Amino acid sequence: MKKPDKIRKFKVIDFLGNGNFGFVFQAYDPLLKADRAIKLIKVANPDKFVEAVKEAQTLEACRHKHIVDVKEVDVFVYEGTPCVYIAMEYLAKGSIQKHLENRFISIQESLKIVSEALLGLEHAHNSNVLHRDIKPGNILFGDNAEAKLSDFGLALDYHVDPSDTMGYKPHQPLEVIDGNPMDKLSDIYAMGITLYRLINNVPDMAFNFSTMDEWRAAVKGNKYPDRKYLPHVPRKIKTIINKAINNSPDKRYQSASDFRQALEKSVLSIDWSPLSATTWVGTALNGDKFEIEKTHNRSGWTIDYKRNGRRLKVHCVKGLSDEEVDEEFFKRIVASYA
Repeated sequence: MKKPDKIRKFKVIDFLGNGNFGFVFQAYDPLLKADRAIKLIKVANPDKFVEAVKEAQTLEACRHKHIVDVKEVDVFVYEGTPCVYIAMEYLAKGSIQKHLENRFISIQESLKIVSEALLGLEHAHNSNVLHRDIKPGNILFGDNAEAKLSDFGLALDYHVDPSDTMGYKPHQPLEVIDGNPMDKLSDIYAMGITLYRLINNVPDMAFNFSTMDEWRAAVKGNKYPDRKYLPHVPRKIKTIINKAINNSPDKRYQSASDFRQALEKSVLSIDWSPLSATTWVGTALNGDKFEIEKTHNRSGWTIDYKRNGRRLKVHCVKGLSDEEVDEEFFKRIVASYA
């Protein structure tokens, strides 16, 4: 779709991307002097009008601090085709997906993002609404860096059996692949996969299956995703994620609230991030600054561990081989979480 200059009173500034069933633009409301995100949905068939405005109706019914806010919905004719437009709050910080593609996301930030998104999902579920398309691209950062669940284009009342399994295939659980309708536990699974990707800094999950059976076998065998974690991830976080993405729905968290509470109980004492290929830095809850660095010389690898700029000799080690150094390096990071 060519970018329109205006959508009713809104001046279109930029094209933001494709959402479910529509195109999303950044626009400016001259009356309220505010930026908006406008989803424009072509509705050539008048019978599809109600379906097109459903997302706006869902957002209106699910107003919440951690769900993107809808401002208005109306009809707009563009290039001779009737369109529905949905005006929503514009969030300049963008989606979690964009951040995942461009920077490292720490464990603590990952837990915060998903905990807040789960608050929004919990509210939606309590309003009898499924999301059905949870992924990093559908979680946005608000103005104060709070996470907001967005793009309810596939949402529906979960008391209604859907006739399809639409959504982002890499985040669909085994029971949906087997033909069962999506439900709140499939939303929880998708949020678990989202957390898995954030924790492991996976910007993209390749979907290269040639047949349904191949896809089903990979998910059933815990090979998609493969349940492998980066070496700095502690066991307690792995346990939470593995429960959320368990192939048996009855072994998952049974509500968004249960999942969120498990995350909120798992605050880590130090939040680590890589500064370079050889140096990681961490910030403790009390404000202390940590640094762990590996360096190489003729006698092998040395690991230096510092708190507030002072070496902690008990955690430092010299003379490590190439085979030993990474295990020892990350062993110290993982041990620091306790």
